[in-house]
Amino acid sequence: MSVYNYTVRNSKGEAVEGSIDADTHDSVISKLKDMGYFIININKLKEDKIKLKNKTISFSIFNRIKARDLVVFTRQFATLISSGMSLLESLIVLEKQTPNPKFKTVISEIRMYVESGHSLSESMGRHPNIFNRLFVSLIRAGEAGGVLDRTMNDLADFLEKEEEIKLKVRNKTAYPKFVLVFAVIITMVIIIFLVPTFQSIYDELGAELPMITQIIISVGGLFKKFYFYIILFVVVFGGRYLFRKFVRSPRGRYFMDRLKIHIPKLGDLFRKMSLSRFSRHFGILLATGVPILNSLEIAKEVADNILIVNALEKIRKSIREGENISDPMSEMEVFPPMMIQMIAVGERTGTLDEISAKIADFYEKEVSNTIDILVTILEPIMLLFVALFIGIIVISMYLPMFNIYQNM
Repeated sequence: MSVYNYTVRNSKGEAVEGSIDADTHDSVISKLKDMGYFIININKLKEDKIKLKNKTISFSIFNRIKARDLVVFTRQFATLISSGMSLLESLIVLEKQTPNPKFKTVISEIRMYVESGHSLSESMGRHPNIFNRLFVSLIRAGEAGGVLDRTMNDLADFLEKEEEIKLKVRNKTAYPKFVLVFAVIITMVIIIFLVPTFQSIYDELGAELPMITQIIISVGGLFKKFYFYIILFVVVFGGRYLFRKFVRSPRGRYFMDRLKIHIPKLGDLFRKMSLSRFSRHFGILLATGVPILNSLEIAKEVADNILIVNALEKIRKSIREGENISDPMSEMEVFPPMMIQMIAVGERTGTLDEISAKIADFYEKEVSNTIDILVTILEPIMLLFVALFIGIIVISMYLPMFNIYQNM
């Protein structure tokens, strides 16, 4: 892929300069025309200039877009939009001050698509590896409701909370992870170097090996084979690729979303996270005067769970036929009784937007408290796992010796 510099005119007749990655000159022309530009000039950048220009981004592992980059981008974007700056002006400012060269290129492409008449959500949707389905759905909801500034602030809050939770989990599990890695290394050393010694001793004594000892010895034999690591590499990375492909398919998404909300204990957490996101943006849309049917249509995707999305679509059809929200909602198991009752109160009192915001606040607090509890118990669970792991190895090696002493 080569880099091309271009000079074009936008729909307002203003000259725009920039660079774009493409395989051929014709593909550059096609991309720029799709963006609605009138092409003035296109030049292919020479190879030595490309290397000089991109010398800081040649190692993608050091130049990847981190979650923190996205959090900072969203918060700054929300601040700029809230201050009254236009969408294009905000993108230009963000493009200039973003330190990550790869992210700078992405923002530049988003800015060009927006400038050519595309919506922000559509432009961001062209980069699914950076802006996931939930992110794009929230932006789309903000655009449709005319509350992009408020949505961006909510999205920034959501991403910051998510990053805070990840940091909390990372800090809490740092010590257990270190112990786990150390335990795995020690275990491999024991299995590869010490287990054969035990095996030769037991062979000389003619001891009958228990099943668990035979398994450990067999695993130790595999660790000595080079092909085992090749198979392990293929299985891990191949399995990861196939799993991602499966999850992105309609059937895979349905299976995973159903599994998420039916996992004991954790399922309730995932469901409350989805419902809090939906309630928050459903209330915002209603408060800005968006009709209830349109609000449901826009906000349902924010739930980011196909089961809840399908349930909300059924509710939307019921409303179109003359029903209210709470009645069809009460027939669906994905909605907790408390939420149904609060929605019914909101319908009777005409304060559905305020009630939706209160539902979101309540579930957000419950989610936060649940995560704090899970993080607290995660560390002892990991340490217990390490202890069991080492204990099984030690017991399996000495178990035949105990059998020999009993038979003497």
